[in-house]
Amino acid sequence: MTGSERGLPDGVRRVPTVVAHPDDESFGLGGLLTPLSDGGVPTTVLCFTHGEASTLHGRPGDLHTVRAGELACAAWELGVHRVELAGHPDGALVDIALPRLAAEVARLVGEQRPSHLLVFEPAPAQDAQAGPDRQG
Repeated sequence: MTGSERGLPDGVRRVPTVVAHPDDESFGLGGLLTPLSDGGVPTTVLCFTHGEASTLHGRPGDLHTVRAGELACAAWELGVHRVELAGHPDGALVDIALPRLAAEVARLVGEQRPSHLLVFEPAPAQDAQAGPDRQG
């Protein structure tokens, strides 16, 4: 079956997704991940943080664990095949060396040999000189 017969462009065969926080996969990319999964395309979510700095904590328990559970449930609902949590500190991605984050993405790309890569940037991209004002 071709991609167009599945409602997808031809050549879409594997799609990893990179996000900063749990819920980015749902709010930012859920509208793409579900049709990919429904079309038989394996998807992976690489999430850099557990989202433990969230201000939306309205449930009892350790937010680090709660948010990881929410990500797992959301991934299941979206049809995501695999989830990886990198475990970087939430709110401090700006302090992680960009080559280190890039290496994590490169490892995933090397493993999966994807046809496409999805990324979610919730804030406007900022100039590299902006430094500490960047969010993460």
